[in-house]
Amino acid sequence: MSTAARVPASGWYVLAGAMALGGVLAAAALVARLVLTWEEGTQFIAPGRQALTLNAGEHVVWNDHVTVFEGRSYRSSKDLPDGVQVTVTDSGGAGVVLRRASGASYKGLNTERVAVMKFDITRPGRYEIAVQGNMQPRIISVGPDHTGALLWTTFGAIALVFLGLGTGIGIAAWVFIQREQAREAAPRAAGATVTAGDAREASLRQLTMIVYVLQIASIIAGITLIAGVIINYLKRKDVEGTWLESHFRWQIRTFWFTLLWFGVGLALLIVVIGLFVLMALAMWLLYRAIKGWLELEERRPIYS
Repeated sequence: MSTAARVPASGWYVLAGAMALGGVLAAAALVARLVLTWEEGTQFIAPGRQALTLNAGEHVVWNDHVTVFEGRSYRSSKDLPDGVQVTVTDSGGAGVVLRRASGASYKGLNTERVAVMKFDITRPGRYEIAVQGNMQPRIISVGPDHTGALLWTTFGAIALVFLGLGTGIGIAAWVFIQREQAREAAPRAAGATVTAGDAREASLRQLTMIVYVLQIASIIAGITLIAGVIINYLKRKDVEGTWLESHFRWQIRTFWFTLLWFGVGLALLIVVIGLFVLMALAMWLLYRAIKGWLELEERRPIYS
């Protein structure tokens, strides 16, 4: 079998990119599902009573100590006053067992809340919650406990991204190495002399490929993005005047724009849009790294 026949085709890169992108998109879909099905809970003024329909599962009674309800702002203490009684009863008047919550907190756009009670609903239906005691009017809310769903979504998204990117990087690295070895072996097979300049360019190509790998891996472990840009700046002079210089410029710009939009996404995490900014950033970073890698493999500058 000839050497050319053993060289992996370009279609392997398509497969690697599809695996990496698929992992990111699957993780994004998992997170989006949680966000779109998230229930904030039902608010009401306490002391008072509220009838509501509850599904099966664990529910939380929240003290919304900072919130806006029916156009009015409310601010109160994080802890309920002594002597306050909280009861939950079903449609037949039977009481539901309540237990103290761990004090978990939540902060939204206009609301800050602290968990005060938890209870389990085994039969979906109509229930009434009552909060009675000597206190100034405040807002209480009741909603599903999202702790389990949040944990499973977080670990599931990380696992999907890790699986997709890990598989994609592995396939792409194997293809790149196989094709580079075939190209380097071709002149020797033809009896041509490999110069020091050729060897130096081959070494710099591999280094550039490593930076793209580090950029893709940063979607899972952000620190690798920093490692990649350090390589860019340390070896920048070595690629000056060569076609690889454009790849270094592309990679450096990718780093700084990623850093900028990561900061924007973190700042907006207080609202839902921040999560979508970070997911879009991950896909943009993946696109930049894959595009650069493909141009590198074809030995073309990234900027025409």
